[in-house]
Amino acid sequence: MMMPQSHQNTRPLEVARHYVSHTVATRQFRIFVVLLALVLITRTISSLDLVHLHQTPAVPRTPSPDAGVAHVLGINHYSSEEKQWKQVQNTEEANSNSQPRSNFALITWNVDFVSAEPQDRISAAMSYLRSMLISGTEDPDTISPAVIVLQEVNHEMIKSLAENEWVQKNFYITDVVSDRGIWQKSHYGTVTLVDRRIKVKNVIRLHYDSNMDRDCLFVDIEAISSRTSEVVTVRVGNTHLESLVGARPWRLDQLKLAARFVLYDTNVYTGLIAGDMNPIDPYDLKIPDEAGLKDAYLVGGGSEDNVRGHTWGYQTENNPFPKRRFDKIFHPPGDKIKVEQVEPIGIGEKTPEKPKVYISDHYGVFGNVRIL
Repeated sequence: MMMPQSHQNTRPLEVARHYVSHTVATRQFRIFVVLLALVLITRTISSLDLVHLHQTPAVPRTPSPDAGVAHVLGINHYSSEEKQWKQVQNTEEANSNSQPRSNFALITWNVDFVSAEPQDRISAAMSYLRSMLISGTEDPDTISPAVIVLQEVNHEMIKSLAENEWVQKNFYITDVVSDRGIWQKSHYGTVTLVDRRIKVKNVIRLHYDSNMDRDCLFVDIEAISSRTSEVVTVRVGNTHLESLVGARPWRLDQLKLAARFVLYDTNVYTGLIAGDMNPIDPYDLKIPDEAGLKDAYLVGGGSEDNVRGHTWGYQTENNPFPKRRFDKIFHPPGDKIKVEQVEPIGIGEKTPEKPKVYISDHYGVFGNVRIL
């Protein structure tokens, strides 16, 4: 086809400029440019580390109302004469005839507040622990007394614990009713059981800055140093650190706060913090060191990558998340305390009656504590 005479004398560059100018002026081209820009912006954002973005929120958050508040509580003992639980400030008021010891068993277990059959599951947990603790001995009084720290205990479980004959006969317990304290605003919480052969001096519930009403429940117990024969106070913390990926490093702040109550209280000889640490981010592996604590499992020669130490991910149906060692025991550095035989317990344990369900989605963890 012949080009019109007017264009035959026009230079090619001028024609190109005229075409581009006309195209840019069209509505369709402007829409195309806007869409292309949006695509490029979206791809750029998706390539960023969103975790780091979330850890530096633009708007300051108001702390929890109870953040950093520590409430002094009582301890409950069961009166066989009155057939009821009675609260006292310490076990001396309960006419305790206990003698301080230099060692005790420590058990931590997240008992899963959300799964079905909560009362059957907590009853099965107590039956399992009873069998484990008295295994291999004909006289239960010859075994080391135990401190049991439980997380995710719900309202139904508290009722079941309070009615459990083994618990009534052998333990002091921090909580036996669910209509006061943290239970008024939370579906679940921390509960600690202390063998009645151990003297309890104080109970303290330390509230975290938390979106999930998390805390650290301390019991101060009387023990004796195996090295000096001095009667000392050992503080045992029961904690459930914040779950999920948050807008900030919640768990580090929470553990640092709890660690102060173990490391810097001059009335405390040494102590422990045990529970569900929810280590789901890489930084979680560093928080014990940053809080000034040691991980008893690692101190004893365990490895973070060894599946034998895992405590979560195997008893959850269709679990898409990595299996991990969620449940841990921390203690101060130094030569005042040693935790031995740290290992998972309760693996594969289910309720005895149908429908048979796992006691928890977590395994428990056992440790033998020695006060040096």
